Amino acid sequence: MRRSKPMSIGELWTGFVTENPTRMRRLAEARIPELWPQVVGPAVASLTRSLDMRNGVLYAALTSSVARHDIFMRRSELQHRLNELLGMNVISNIIVK
Repeated sequence: MRRSKPMSIGELWTGFVTENPTRMRRLAEARIPELWPQVVGPAVASLTRSLDMRNGVLYAALTSSVARHDIFMRRSELQHRLNELLGMNVISNIIVK
Protein backbone atom coordinates (compact mmCIF):
# COMPACT_ATOMS: atom_id res chain seq x y z
CA MET A 1 0.00 0.00 0.00
CA ARG A 2 1.42 3.34 -1.02
CA ARG A 3 1.20 6.22 1.45
CA SER A 4 0.53 9.77 0.33
CA LYS A 5 2.17 11.50 3.28
CA PRO A 6 5.42 10.80 5.15
CA MET A 7 5.14 9.07 8.52
CA SER A 8 7.42 9.37 11.51
CA ILE A 9 9.30 6.35 12.80
CA GLY A 10 7.19 6.53 15.98
CA GLU A 11 3.97 6.20 13.97
CA LEU A 12 5.40 3.29 11.99
CA TRP A 13 6.59 1.56 15.17
CA THR A 14 3.20 1.99 16.84
CA GLY A 15 1.53 0.45 13.79
CA PHE A 16 4.01 -2.42 13.79
CA VAL A 17 3.39 -3.14 17.48
CA THR A 18 -0.38 -3.03 17.03
CA GLU A 19 -0.34 -5.30 13.99
CA ASN A 20 2.31 -7.79 15.22
CA PRO A 21 1.96 -8.54 18.96
CA THR A 22 3.59 -11.96 18.56
CA ARG A 23 6.70 -10.46 16.98
CA MET A 24 6.92 -7.89 19.76
CA ARG A 25 6.73 -10.69 22.32
CA ARG A 26 9.56 -12.52 20.54
CA LEU A 27 11.67 -9.35 20.49
CA ALA A 28 11.06 -8.93 24.23
CA GLU A 29 12.01 -12.58 24.87
CA ALA A 30 15.27 -12.04 22.97
CA ARG A 31 16.20 -9.23 25.40
CA ILE A 32 15.98 -11.45 28.51
CA PRO A 33 19.64 -12.65 28.43
CA GLU A 34 20.92 -9.06 28.27
CA LEU A 35 18.66 -7.98 31.17
CA TRP A 36 19.37 -11.04 33.35
CA PRO A 37 22.65 -9.71 34.89
CA GLN A 38 21.00 -6.38 35.66
CA VAL A 39 18.14 -8.10 37.50
CA VAL A 40 19.98 -10.88 39.39
CA GLY A 41 23.35 -9.18 39.79
CA PRO A 42 26.73 -9.96 38.23
CA ALA A 43 27.67 -12.74 40.70
CA VAL A 44 24.56 -14.83 40.06
CA ALA A 45 24.66 -14.01 36.34
CA SER A 46 28.18 -15.46 36.13
CA LEU A 47 26.82 -18.70 37.63
CA THR A 48 24.01 -18.93 35.08
CA ARG A 49 24.65 -21.70 32.58
CA SER A 50 21.64 -21.11 30.31
CA LEU A 51 18.35 -19.24 29.98
CA ASP A 52 15.54 -20.69 27.90
CA MET A 53 12.02 -19.39 27.23
CA ARG A 54 9.20 -21.81 26.40
CA ASN A 55 5.49 -20.97 26.49
CA GLY A 56 5.99 -17.96 28.75
CA VAL A 57 8.14 -19.87 31.26
CA LEU A 58 11.76 -18.86 31.81
CA TYR A 59 14.01 -21.82 32.57
CA ALA A 60 17.24 -20.79 34.29
CA ALA A 61 20.03 -23.34 34.70
CA LEU A 62 22.62 -22.42 37.33
CA THR A 63 25.89 -24.06 38.32
CA SER A 64 25.62 -23.28 42.03
CA SER A 65 23.07 -24.75 44.43
CA VAL A 66 23.23 -21.59 46.56
CA ALA A 67 22.47 -19.40 43.54
CA ARG A 68 19.67 -21.80 42.52
CA HIS A 69 18.08 -21.45 45.95
CA ASP A 70 18.44 -17.65 45.84
CA ILE A 71 16.71 -17.45 42.44
CA PHE A 72 14.03 -19.91 43.58
CA MET A 73 13.20 -17.78 46.62
CA ARG A 74 13.12 -14.52 44.61
CA ARG A 75 11.49 -15.85 41.43
CA SER A 76 8.25 -13.83 41.68
CA GLU A 77 10.22 -10.63 42.36
CA LEU A 78 12.56 -11.39 39.42
CA GLN A 79 9.60 -12.20 37.15
CA HIS A 80 7.96 -8.90 38.00
CA ARG A 81 11.19 -6.94 37.49
CA LEU A 82 11.97 -8.58 34.13
CA ASN A 83 8.43 -7.99 32.85
CA GLU A 84 8.68 -4.38 34.01
CA LEU A 85 11.97 -3.86 32.15
CA LEU A 86 10.59 -5.56 29.02
CA GLY A 87 7.50 -3.35 29.08
CA MET A 88 5.09 -6.25 28.66
CA ASN A 89 4.02 -9.39 30.48
CA VAL A 90 6.30 -11.94 28.82
CA ILE A 91 7.30 -14.21 31.72
CA SER A 92 4.55 -16.07 33.56
CA ASN A 93 6.86 -18.21 35.71
CA ILE A 94 10.54 -18.89 36.40
CA ILE A 95 11.77 -22.45 36.85
CA VAL A 96 15.26 -22.95 38.23
CA LYS A 97 17.31 -26.02 37.28
